[in-house]
Amino acid sequence: MKYQGIVCASVLLEEPLTKYYVTNITDPAPFTGVIDMSALVGRKEFGGKALVYLPKYVAPNDPLFLASDAQLRESFLSSLEKMYVGFQKNKVLAFQVSRVRHVFPIPVLNYSKTVPPIKTSIPGLYFVNSSHILNGTLNVNETISLAERAAMEFMKERLATPVKMEALTV
Repeated sequence: MKYQGIVCASVLLEEPLTKYYVTNITDPAPFTGVIDMSALVGRKEFGGKALVYLPKYVAPNDPLFLASDAQLRESFLSSLEKMYVGFQKNKVLAFQVSRVRHVFPIPVLNYSKTVPPIKTSIPGLYFVNSSHILNGTLNVNETISLAERAAMEFMKERLATPVKMEALTV
């Protein structure tokens, strides 16, 4: 499977950037979306502040992985100033960058036929990752559904397998 990578900035602000949880960006920009967690989670969870994610999905060998945090900060925040009236980059409380080269598989024709099983060849070991997401995206709902599916498969197997009781020696 071929995977996409992600370079994602986390930005801490005094006030929310927008009232919307997700804003997908289609115009050329250094990030592909604005995820304003303040629209989903109460600001008290962030100490009264607002948390915004700025993800950019890229190929694992994209030059963006080599950009410094300072370069990304300038590029990302300058774009936010152009997109959001009233946003000022000097008002940013914190700016952190996460880089992951292989985060989400690229779905191709007949992708569902190539998804690995959750149950591995090692007894009792189950493996779930983003490659198991079908007809969805890498998000909280999909991740929880995958975990629940793996847990159900595990429990089903455990309940079907008799427990071996070993004699205790004292």
